[in-house]
Amino acid sequence: MSSWIAQHFLNPALFWPGLALVSVPIIIHLINRLHYRRVQFAAMEFLLASQERNRRRVLLEQLLLLLLRILFVLALLALIGRMVLSAQQLSLFRGAKSHHLVILDDSGSMRDRAGETTAFDEAKSVIRKLVAEGANRPGTQRFTLLLASRPDEPLAGFAARDIDDSLVDEVSSRLEDLECTHQLLDLNSAIEAAGQRIAQDRDDQRHVHVLSDFRRRDWFDNKPLAASLKKLDDDGVTVNLVRTVASSQDNLAISDLSGDLAIAAAGVPVTFDVTVKNFGGRNAEGVRVSLAVDGRDVPKNLVFDSIAAGAEASRSFEVRFSSAGAHRLETKLEADPLAADNARFLAIPVPEENPVLVIDGSPGQEQGTYVADALAADKSVTGYAPFVAAPDFLRQTSLDQYLMVYLINVPELPADDVAMLEEYVAEGGGLAWFLGDTIKPAFYNDTLYRDGAGLFPVMLGSAPRNLSHDPSQDAGPDIQPTAHPITTILTGEGRLFLDLIFVNAFFPVADQWLLETLPELTDVASIAALRNQQPVLLEHSFGNGRIVTCLTAAGPLLSPDGLPWTNWANGPAAPSYAVFQLDLARYVARRPQKQVRHIVGEPLEETFSRTEFSDDVEFVSPDSHVTQIKAVPVNATGDAESTTDARGLVPLTATLRDTDAPGVYTVRMATSGGQIQEQQVAINVAPAEGDLKLVSDSELLAAIGPVERLVVQAPGQFEWIRSESPGEDIRWGLLLLLLGIIFAEQALAYRLSYHPTRRLRGLAPAA
Repeated sequence: MSSWIAQHFLNPALFWPGLALVSVPIIIHLINRLHYRRVQFAAMEFLLASQERNRRRVLLEQLLLLLLRILFVLALLALIGRMVLSAQQLSLFRGAKSHHLVILDDSGSMRDRAGETTAFDEAKSVIRKLVAEGANRPGTQRFTLLLASRPDEPLAGFAARDIDDSLVDEVSSRLEDLECTHQLLDLNSAIEAAGQRIAQDRDDQRHVHVLSDFRRRDWFDNKPLAASLKKLDDDGVTVNLVRTVASSQDNLAISDLSGDLAIAAAGVPVTFDVTVKNFGGRNAEGVRVSLAVDGRDVPKNLVFDSIAAGAEASRSFEVRFSSAGAHRLETKLEADPLAADNARFLAIPVPEENPVLVIDGSPGQEQGTYVADALAADKSVTGYAPFVAAPDFLRQTSLDQYLMVYLINVPELPADDVAMLEEYVAEGGGLAWFLGDTIKPAFYNDTLYRDGAGLFPVMLGSAPRNLSHDPSQDAGPDIQPTAHPITTILTGEGRLFLDLIFVNAFFPVADQWLLETLPELTDVASIAALRNQQPVLLEHSFGNGRIVTCLTAAGPLLSPDGLPWTNWANGPAAPSYAVFQLDLARYVARRPQKQVRHIVGEPLEETFSRTEFSDDVEFVSPDSHVTQIKAVPVNATGDAESTTDARGLVPLTATLRDTDAPGVYTVRMATSGGQIQEQQVAINVAPAEGDLKLVSDSELLAAIGPVERLVVQAPGQFEWIRSESPGEDIRWGLLLLLLGIIFAEQALAYRLSYHPTRRLRGLAPAA
């Protein structure tokens, strides 16, 4: 009973005293019905006879008068006690035992600034008002605060806490220091966690308040999220969707920053591309992007004349790093509503030079010399440092130090060398094949091709073949390239070089393989063919690495008929040969040199061998905060199965989970010899956070479907929190009802009371 009273009265304490007042008209009625000693006289007999005839009517009229007076007291009680007809129309803090679970969206877009405040500040203001109102009903309200970035556990100290004055002070203090993240978050996880936490709650009323900016990309047509909200409604939980942003704003974001890091070396100009996306609804004019290298501004800006609404545009620029080591590149936009996505960072490891291993199986390594000269004609421009060696050098070196490996005219390789090459390429290394007169097709087909599972892309014919140059057949140039990053010099403005390139000998692909296997392959692509349509340049992948195969020689190797296999390296087209080799090296370069995309909030993990480094790892954040972490075995983290390195030891891993701040992080490790090694990693804001378009109420409700207990609250409106607002409509109805009862009661009382006529009032008392 007390629960029902608390749910239907804003002032439940007045219910029982008011109910006691109902006895007043009843007592008065009973007093008026008391009988006195009867005195018989003739006139009285006449009156009694008249009363007997009208007794039933008079009794009904008196009972009706009594009911009107009781109804008057009840209506007055309902008015003073602030009664409402539906418990759902009451204030959220109405005196009933209630649990208020607040989900605070702290994703990066909540940093959206309007004037002097942000969406996150508005959400914190709502929480303060909620708690302050709940403190007016001590002992009846509980409060839980979940952050969308950490939905598994409530914010420390705010798990099902009773709301009182001390909690008000604590919430105000904690919210003052609480900062919004830069992360792209999944609100459905937080809503599911809230549903699980509140499902077993025994409170009379359960409320889940979602404080968010309600971006369209998060809420529109999000079926899992809609299902979670529907489940809350089915479980009898009131869902309050509270907007913190009134309207969407135009916003620009740097969505990408990348560079040709494979050729980065001290003193070598590196080309970078920066992309700006316009998330707004109108064209952006005169957009400027500034640059900073190692924290120092570069005295030049990139200017985008116009970026269409919803489109993105890119600009290229060059940076020359004067010294080897770790460098940082930052691009910055001018200020707009969301500052977090106006900057993008890139960590660039710049070596003194990029070593390239050239393995040449021909006598004197003459073929490899042409490749080395093309790659290192000017080291200050190319940054490559090729090293030419015979095939037996493979077992004497570690391939991890090389940017890529060339295998030129290599007849065959020992099994352990093949295994080492496969491991190198699978882990991201680059490999380029060039053939020649020492090639053993059987070895290539059986060991290197290995039914399509090896390092070589095709099955070779039994012997090299000459390319016919019959003048009666005009089939075009000897090499016919397709559009590809490594054939740009032959398909663009340098197309004139094609007629200067001659190919006299090549290794054909096995006829059966060419007809039956090639059409079914999806991972082997033909980059260029000969005039007889035989493939001459092929590309395929092996693990994380790329492999490019050329079925002719790397240089002017003489064929049995005395003609060079090709004149490309030393003929009139030699300039295009150098460019081709540079593009080839850039394309197949070791994959770890490619920039890994790290997003804020993702754990930063460093895995290493315990024999090479100590287990103490330091992570330095962009604001120079140092976090020391003790590395643990890989399988001890629960993130991976037990693995071992070449020595049978389990690698160690150290993980930094606090990566919310965008910027460049530094990882410091000490080698077994005590030397400190550093590695830099760039962590950026997810570009999608820059999309500030809002979902409308109609779209939101249509996506969620029919729900009974879900309400969308407008931004800046707090009537739903205040206790004065609910029940106002019924208050005026009660006032009108009271006036009607008063008039009816007075009219009926007048009718039932005694009113002497004027003639009787004028008689003398003696009469």
